[in-house]
Amino acid sequence: MRFDVEGRWHNGDALKLAYMVKAAMARLRQDHVLIDLRRVATPPDAQGKFLICDRLRRALAPKTRVVLVGAAELVDNEDIPEGLAQCPDIALFGAEGEALNWLSLQ
Repeated sequence: MRFDVEGRWHNGDALKLAYMVKAAMARLRQDHVLIDLRRVATPPDAQGKFLICDRLRRALAPKTRVVLVGAAELVDNEDIPEGLAQCPDIALFGAEGEALNWLSLQ
């Protein structure tokens, strides 16, 4: 499954996106998703990173595999190791090809 996200990112959008992804995955009975964040615009007054990894980990089932495609400076991926028990696997890539390879290898 694929989600293309675009437009300005605001506080609370990460949680909304996480629950939209969760609902769509349940409806389509999928356990792998690619979320493309390359067209997300940062508001001029934004500080820090978007907590998308944290929100996805809280919302999604442990067997879920999520790949994010986007800029590392926007995503809270520094402190999130792969393979945490009872959490979905989430990885960040700058290019879609690498992201799809990661999803297909697992």
